[in-house]
Amino acid sequence: MAEHLVNSFADFHDIVTKYSDIAVVFRGVRSVDFELLPKIGRYRKLHLTDRQKEERQILKLFKDQAMPHLNFQPEDDWEWLALAQHHGLPTRLLDWSRNPLVSAYFAVEESHDGDSAVYAYRSSKSLKEKRGSPFDINSVERFIPRHVTRRITSQAGLFTAHPDPTRPFESRAAVDRLIIKQAFRKNLKSILFRYGIHRASLFPDLDGLSKHIEWMRTDSY
Repeated sequence: MAEHLVNSFADFHDIVTKYSDIAVVFRGVRSVDFELLPKIGRYRKLHLTDRQKEERQILKLFKDQAMPHLNFQPEDDWEWLALAQHHGLPTRLLDWSRNPLVSAYFAVEESHDGDSAVYAYRSSKSLKEKRGSPFDINSVERFIPRHVTRRITSQAGLFTAHPDPTRPFESRAAVDRLIIKQAFRKNLKSILFRYGIHRASLFPDLDGLSKHIEWMRTDSY
């Protein structure tokens, strides 16, 4: 995995520009120590049980109880997973964005005493229309969903689906890491605001708006 240091917006721009002739997606994380590990793979309790059976049960509980909150019907388990992932449910998906500025925002959105990171994954592979079950895959697959939530649209979002969510993904040769130095984090968040990348634009609802106003008008990070 190649690594690049980001001490300024010019650094970030220069690195991202080098990807212009290849297919690449980005993921931002608050701490450089965070692994590319799907949320469902981070719980030790699930490692002691039939993990995939528990995975399916978690999704079933979401499906059974989510319908009163929806105005549409997800078509299959891929869309259900995408929807659940964007609302915080532990799944075998990882969020990515086609927009590097969006991923940079998620890396620096919250206060942190250390360095952050944006991962760049070079891959043009996507699932075919007839794709079966997300629980039957045997390799990491890139998944571009219908825009089942406004958040996916606003964030230029897509996903990777992982057959073994307990196995970190960043060891792959096709993944680079852009390390955003701690001294530049807060400044980068302000720069991104001037490019229209902030909580209200990425979360187009009242919660996103409220958090954005709080950031603008108070001394919150």
